[in-house]
Amino acid sequence: MFNLEKYILDCFVPLHDVVTLKKGGGSVKNKKNVFPGYILIKMIVTNESWYVVRNTPNVTGFLGAGTTPVPVTEAELLRIQGMVDEKNAEYKTPIKIGDYATILSGSFQGSEGKVIEINEKKATLKLTINLLGRDTPVELEFGQIKIKH
Repeated sequence: MFNLEKYILDCFVPLHDVVTLKKGGGSVKNKKNVFPGYILIKMIVTNESWYVVRNTPNVTGFLGAGTTPVPVTEAELLRIQGMVDEKNAEYKTPIKIGDYATILSGSFQGSEGKVIEINEKKATLKLTINLLGRDTPVELEFGQIKIKH
């Protein structure tokens, strides 16, 4: 449209995956912005390319002072990309400590227990199950259980 492909080289929106787990099993995968409202643009700044970018609908400002954008260093860009990679994938779950669940797979399939610990970063949890008359903690992945209603 503006024939600026040789000046506006790349756009990067720092997104990471968020997996939301449902109580009855199953999950939904969505993208979440690491820095809401920010887009990184690799460009050669000319009067024309700068005009198009700053007059794009919903663009409200730029990093830097005044009207001139401040370039992000290569080290800063690598750090931002590292943060995105580190955050992939983040898990969100409606499971709460104290919920009762049934184990769907693994060595203790069919056993029921109480959630005593949740680790959303690793997508794991601990249940206490009755094993040989004693409460025993068992670590499981979110997908291995179904919450009892």
